[in-house]
Amino acid sequence: MIPRIIDRYILKEILVPAGIGTAVFVFVFMVSKLFRVTEMVVDQAVPLGYALKLFFCLIPALLVFVVPMAFLLGVLLALARLSADSEIIALKASGVGLYRLSPPVAFVAVVTCLLTSFLVLHAVPWGSATFRDTLIKLAETKAKLNIQERIFNDMFTHIVIYVDRVSNRGQSMEGVMIYDERDPEANHTIVARRGYLTRDIEAQKVVLNLFDGSIHSLEAGGDTYRTINFNTYQFAISLREELQQARKERGMRMLEKEMSVRDLRNRIKRLAREGRDIRPQMVELHFKFAIPFAALVFGLVGIPLGAQSTQSGRSWGFILSLFVLLLYYILYCLGKNLASVGLVPPALAAWSPNVLFGALGIYLFFKAAQESPLRILLWGERGLQFLKRRWKRWTDDV
Repeated sequence: MIPRIIDRYILKEILVPAGIGTAVFVFVFMVSKLFRVTEMVVDQAVPLGYALKLFFCLIPALLVFVVPMAFLLGVLLALARLSADSEIIALKASGVGLYRLSPPVAFVAVVTCLLTSFLVLHAVPWGSATFRDTLIKLAETKAKLNIQERIFNDMFTHIVIYVDRVSNRGQSMEGVMIYDERDPEANHTIVARRGYLTRDIEAQKVVLNLFDGSIHSLEAGGDTYRTINFNTYQFAISLREELQQARKERGMRMLEKEMSVRDLRNRIKRLAREGRDIRPQMVELHFKFAIPFAALVFGLVGIPLGAQSTQSGRSWGFILSLFVLLLYYILYCLGKNLASVGLVPPALAAWSPNVLFGALGIYLFFKAAQESPLRILLWGERGLQFLKRRWKRWTDDV
């Protein structure tokens, strides 16, 4: 009965700060996106529903990193608080050693690993696909609403539309002029007396149906000029191509990290058949499986670090968590960059942070089980205590 009470007690100590940490991390990382949502609604007249949907589609990709971070924070804060209040000493005196404190931490670590795996393998690809589909629907809506009269409308890439008069909620137009630079071989200028706008939702296209006009084409070299008159003409704009072109020009092409494992593997097979470089895709594939295991590694490192004898409590646990997260993130980025340029194999780059931290965690665990203090942690806590005293003295003087 007593071990169960201890397990529930430790679980509560971990989950409360981990939950608060998740909320704080999400808010900190997403606050800039909230301002962007407000700007979209107020300045760009984007419907609130679309803006909020785009906002929530970004959360799964953020949670992939936030959930393990919050778990490590919860473990270190909980155990550091127990150590500062001498509760770990009391548990050891009652025969409850470090090994007995590990099961609840291991349980939360496994749950965190499974949750992160679900986010990486399913939630992130879903969020990315939904984000793109919402952008396309938004483009359709803005194409319908934002063609304004007597203004050069440039909401589409390489296309400028000028309309002398707009009526019937932006669909019927008079005095239409379109400047089209999509064709690298020639530029086209289309002039029409009137027209109206339709949408092909299945084909994801916006179609300008034009009447009584002409098409003026000038080749890139400027040697040939053609004019074609028409009674009716359909000028089609592919919203999917527009979105892909905009992403390409802004350096936001679809990243492999947004794809599901199945789609990523299919892309690797296709590129391999074409004889193209598959290293970036292999790097992303290995990292998709390596990232969820960070939670298990953080649990292994967090138990001995948090159980070290300390007087600083939660503040020391918070500083330790920041240090561990920063070090892991540096190794993560370093490995990814080295693998992307071909200096190390993708598998080695993806799994090295987990292997290194796992080995460190095992070493620290045995040291803590033998109640052998780590000098570097003692020096770090003494430095923190010194800074606290100086800060308290400075505030008292002020």
